[in-house]
This record gives sequence, C-alpha cells and structure tokens, in this order.
Amino acid sequence: SSPRGTRRRAPTMGKKDETPEERAARKEKEKKEKKSEKKDKKDRDETPEERAARKAKKEAKKAAADAKPTKQAPRGPPPGRPPPVLKGRKADAGYMDGMDLPSSEGSGDEGEAIEREEKTIVLGGKTEKEERKARAKELEAARKEALAKEQAMAEDDDAFTVRTAIMSDEQREQMANTKDIKIDGFSVSARGKELLVNTDLTIVHGRRYGLVGPNGMGKTTIMKLLARRKLPVPDFIDILLVEQEVVGDDRTALESVVAADVELANLRKRKMELESAMEAVARGEEMGGEEGHKTREDALARALAACKVSEDAESGNGMRGALAVKAALEEAGEINEDNFDLSDQLNKTYERLDEKGDATAEARASKILHGLGFTVPKKDGNSGPERFSMHNTTKSFSGGWRMRISLARALFIEPTCLLLDEPTNHLDLEACVWLEGYLAKYKKCLILVSHSQDFLNGVCTHIIWMTQGRLTYYTGNYDTYQRTVRDNEIVQQKKYEKEQADIAHLKQFIASCGTYANARKQAESKQKIIDKMVAAGLTPPVIKERNFSFRFPDCTKVPPPVLPFDDVSFAYSGKKEEYLYEDLDFGVDCDSRIALVGPNGAGKSTLLKLMTGELTPTKGNVTRHPALLIGKYHQHSMDVLDKESTVLDFFMKTYPNNMQFKRDLDEWRAYLGRYGVSGKMQLTKIGEMSEGQQCRLIYAMICMQKPNLLLLDEPTNHLDLECIDTLADAINAYNGGVVLVSHDFRLIDQVAKQIWVCEDRTVRLWKDDIRAYKKHLTQKAEKAAAAKKI
Repeated sequence: SSPRGTRRRAPTMGKKDETPEERAARKEKEKKEKKSEKKDKKDRDETPEERAARKAKKEAKKAAADAKPTKQAPRGPPPGRPPPVLKGRKADAGYMDGMDLPSSEGSGDEGEAIEREEKTIVLGGKTEKEERKARAKELEAARKEALAKEQAMAEDDDAFTVRTAIMSDEQREQMANTKDIKIDGFSVSARGKELLVNTDLTIVHGRRYGLVGPNGMGKTTIMKLLARRKLPVPDFIDILLVEQEVVGDDRTALESVVAADVELANLRKRKMELESAMEAVARGEEMGGEEGHKTREDALARALAACKVSEDAESGNGMRGALAVKAALEEAGEINEDNFDLSDQLNKTYERLDEKGDATAEARASKILHGLGFTVPKKDGNSGPERFSMHNTTKSFSGGWRMRISLARALFIEPTCLLLDEPTNHLDLEACVWLEGYLAKYKKCLILVSHSQDFLNGVCTHIIWMTQGRLTYYTGNYDTYQRTVRDNEIVQQKKYEKEQADIAHLKQFIASCGTYANARKQAESKQKIIDKMVAAGLTPPVIKERNFSFRFPDCTKVPPPVLPFDDVSFAYSGKKEEYLYEDLDFGVDCDSRIALVGPNGAGKSTLLKLMTGELTPTKGNVTRHPALLIGKYHQHSMDVLDKESTVLDFFMKTYPNNMQFKRDLDEWRAYLGRYGVSGKMQLTKIGEMSEGQQCRLIYAMICMQKPNLLLLDEPTNHLDLECIDTLADAINAYNGGVVLVSHDFRLIDQVAKQIWVCEDRTVRLWKDDIRAYKKHLTQKAEKAAAAKKI
C-alpha cells in the first residue's frame, strides 16, 4: 500500500505515442493530482483549531453570498424629473446644446481677461493603463508627503504644552465666522521651559506681520502651534506653514506646485468625470432601448459618485478648518439620486474652476517657480542650467531646491493665513528680491519669521516682538519698530528713574521724622503716597534681552600670495563644454573682504570648495600658502554636532586635553558663555536647542581653529537679527581675510569691501555697492515681468 498522503499514479504511455487529445487529458489529470496532493499536505499541517476556523470562514462567506439580494432591473427616471441632458435638446442637436456654459473669460493674477481656448472633449485621451499609472503615482506622492508630515508633527506635539483661557459659547460663535485670529491669555511651554506666559495673540486679516525676537524664544514654536491648530484658530480659516521640503517623487516641479491646490485637482478630476458621463448619457439616449437605458443610468451613477467628497479630500491635508470641511461635506451630502442634475453640476464645476483660475494655473505656477530660480523652457532651448528646470522631477533636486518647491506650493495655494519661517534661507539674492516684491503684494494674512532686516522692511506692515514671555505689537516695518522701541525705552527708563527717585525721597523723609507725634502723621501720609504708587503699578526698568557677543581670535597674517587662482577652469564632469568656470585669474589674501553674489547654479559654493581643496580644478592651479589656516562655515555645518550630547560633553569630547591643549570645566563654561551659551543651556542636549543656538556652537568650533582666512557660506541662516549684528562686528574686528556668500544685503553692506559677481563662467568685480546691485536685480526682475518672459 502507498504511504499516507500520496497517491499511486497509473503508468502513462510515451509522449511520442500520444494523440493531442490524450496529451491534453494526461496533463489535466496530472494537474488535478498535484492540486489534490497540495490540499492533502495542507490538511496534514493544519491544527484542528485552524481547520475548524477555516471551515467556519468558508461557510460564513457562502451564507453571505446566498443572502445577497439579486440585482434589480435598471430603474427608470424618477417621476417628474426629465433626463438631465435633455433640457431644451433638439433631435439632432449636440449634447452640450442648451447648457448654461461659463463665459470664455477667466481672471488671472493681475485680473487680465484671458481668452479661453475652445476645447474638444476627447474620450480615451489616456489609456486605462496610463490612467492607472498616473493615479498610482499621485497616490504614492500623497502617501509619502502625509507620512513625512505626520512623523514631524508627532515629534513636536510631545514637546509642547499649551494652556488657553476657557472660551464662552458666544466667543466661539464670534470666532467661527471671522478671518481674524484673537487668542487671549494663553501660555506655551516646551520641554518644561516657559516660552509665553498669559499673553495675547491678535492677527488681523489683510496685514503682513513680522515675528521677531532672540533665538530660542519660541518663534518657530508659535508658527507650528498655529498651523496644527493647537491654538484656537477660527475653523473657516485655511492656514499653512512652510516647514518641510517637498517629498521627492516622479512628478515635475511644475506638476507638484499645481497639485498642491487640492481643491483645484479635485475639481479638474470631477470635470473630466462629469464630461465623460455627459458623453455616455448622450450615447445612451441615441442607442435607446434597455441597453441605452442601462448606459445612461450607469453614467448618472458615476457622475453622482464624482460629486461626492471625502473629508480627507476637503481638508487639504489639514490646512482647512473643521467648519469649512463640514460645510463642504454637507453641501455635497445634499445631492442625491432624486435631485441630481448632471448639467447643473457640470456648470457649477465650470464656475468654480473659473474662480480658482483653472485656465491660468500652470502659468501662475511657472511664474512663481521662475521667480524662485527655476528655469523656463524657451523656443531656442532653456533659459538657465538644465538641472534647475521646472520640468525636472522633484526627486532629481537637492533638499534646498525641494524646499523652494514647498515655498512655491504655498504661494500658489494662497491660503487665508500663510506662515513662513525663514523663507529666504535657500534663496540667492535675485530670488530674495523677487520674493520680497511678491509678498509685499500679498492681500491675505501673512506671518513671517526672517533674519533679514531688508526683507522685513520690504514685506511687513506690522511687527510682533516676542520678549520676556510676552507678545508686543508695533505698526510699521522693522525700521519703524526699532525706532519705536528705542523711543519707548527712553521714555520708560526716564519714568522708572523718576519714580524710584520719588520713592527714595519719600522714604528718606519718613526716616527723618523720628518718633515725634506731629512728625509721625506726616510720615504716615508719605507712606500712603508710596503705597498708592505701588498699588497703581510701578514702571519696570528697561531690561535688554541677553545676547552673545564674540570675536574671532587674532591670527598670524600670511604675506601674499595667500590663495592665488592661476588660469583655473572647472567642470564636475571634466568636460570643457560643461565648464562652470573658465580661465579664472585672481587672488585672495589676509586683507580681503569679499562678498560673492550671483544666481543659483553659478557656482559660488563651488568656488569656496576650490579654495579649500575639496574640489580640484579641471585645468589650472589653486595654490594655498603653507601657513594658511581656513575656517569654513557652510549650510550643513550643524551636521557635525552630536544631537544626543550636552553642549559641555560634546566640546570636551571633541577637544580632549593633551600635552599641547588643556582646559578644565570652568574654562569651558567661560569659553561657551562668550557665544551666548551659558547656564543651563550648557547642560542641555544639543538636539533640544534651536537651530540659531546650534549655529553659535559652530562659530565656537571655528574659533578653536584660530584660522587666518574665513570662508562663510550663508552664515546668517537661523541667526536672529541681533546675532547677525554681532557677527558683523566680529568680522569687522577680525584681522584675517573673509570671503562671504550671503543673501543678507545688510550683512554684505556692513562687512564687504569688494563684491564679486559669479556669472557666465567667470568672476567679475562689481564696481558699485551692494545697494546698487539690489537695485539692478529689482530692475532686471521688473523688466523680465514687463516683457512677459514667463
């Protein structure tokens, strides 16, 4: 007998003797035997519990299938409602006849009348496979973006504690129907540190606010709490914070920007589905009979489903408020089979698309991307390096350029309240000038954190000052705010000194009265005056926010030539036709004060790498003096910091004591204190410090090297305005050479003696100052806009 679980096979005739029918029968029999063997093996491996569960699941599935109602015959149109497409339709007329179509004029950015092209609806413009691939690409991009945002939010939410005053029902009702943000008596702490205590936030629609204050005071925290609605923001306000670079995927930069407007994307999809349904309904009407009726009903069902919306689609990834989402869902929920009118819904979709500027969406997105430094195709090629084309996929761009795409997406959406945290950090001077002009015309609400005084002056109508756990409001730009604060502090200090002098005089009189009865009455009278002054509230003294003040260490000067470039050409590929620089001849010495300017992609950071030796010239020589010591700051310098170590531990581990160097704990504390890192901050984990505070640690590390040439690539990123002034003072007091790359016009104006323009494969001297260069860039942008090059 055969072993259990196997079957004895009957002998088969040779393959050559088989007829085609016998061969087919044999293969079918072998297939069944293999299937039976597989089933027997599965039965042997199953436990009794698993076998019982599988059988129960199978029986439940069968019972559910038996209970399913049979499909009903296609229903006829509801009584009293004519077919949607037959309104005013003649026998031989097209299905679009009689519809109240939108006008051919749409409104663009400047309100120009744009003539809409007459478009013919082509069904099947994309194959089903192409549609599936496009949809999959879109879903994957959305999934990655949502995952990145969710992870970032989860990390921050654990760190913040918010306390707000209890609101009455009347206050909630008033807040729900306004575009202004009014939050009274709230407090915020992060990791146990009080950032704001019992303060008020007032944001008025139509104003552009600059949020200023020292590093570590909580400017970024306030922005995040508003964006994530941890603070009570009116539900009808859509609010957006640009804080993360866009996720790299297969969409182009232009596609990514247009896709940011979720409502526009949904409307476009709905329009296509409704137009397709219109075609199908018209086709069903022409076919007639039961088949035509079924075609028509299926098309109407698809159109009705297209008009339904989901909460996720309407929320715009959390940007829109709960009430706005609820209103949209309720409006969509009112549509049902009995009142659905296909032509009416299509007309409403056309109207909403016109309101959203559908006809000009790609043009507006291109304009924004071009302003931020992306290149635009022309008939004769491309207006700039191909690697910066807005038609490249987002995954092909570096993190800095993907951050620009995120900024472009926010500008394209134009939310009711736009929050920008250091938007110029990844921009060159030309892009900064364009963005300043663009935001200066922003008609909704803008809250901006920036370290550039020029940028704040050009954009802001109001300033919010975070100081001593409070928010104080000033009308005007940054310069006006500074003058107002300075004047107020003079008045406050004089008032404080007068009050203190009066109190001292009164106390002196009281002390001189002694114990005489008549004198005691006068003393008590004077004491009552003091008590009334205290009860009414004494004027506090002016307290300056503590800021760091440091100096680069004096260095040993090296006689020229220090860093000469001799006939230098360079290309990353090594090919002459791809030269980034060609035939450079210049020198840098220990008296140089040079600012490198020019468009992104011109090679400013590359030039610094050629100076340090990180890159080798393709042709020519860069000679470094043997005694040259270079201290370099760049945009990724903070990557060297151990975020899990405390400040003291990191420095003592990085610079251990040896025969040549010795520094004890107290000396390290004093050294770090020069850079504004003192007290408890020295025992704080580096990862819990603000980025501005981490920047100070990098400068402390640079000074440990005692360099005689500083190469500073965007040194102001993440520093507050007062720290930038301190940095400028330190550069001016330094006795070594400086080469600076920065988008901060004010810093360049403070420290640079020469301006070198990196452009068109060469480096040339700008013969005027940086203000003249900014004016030149502004005129260039205006000229480009006037010529409609975009």
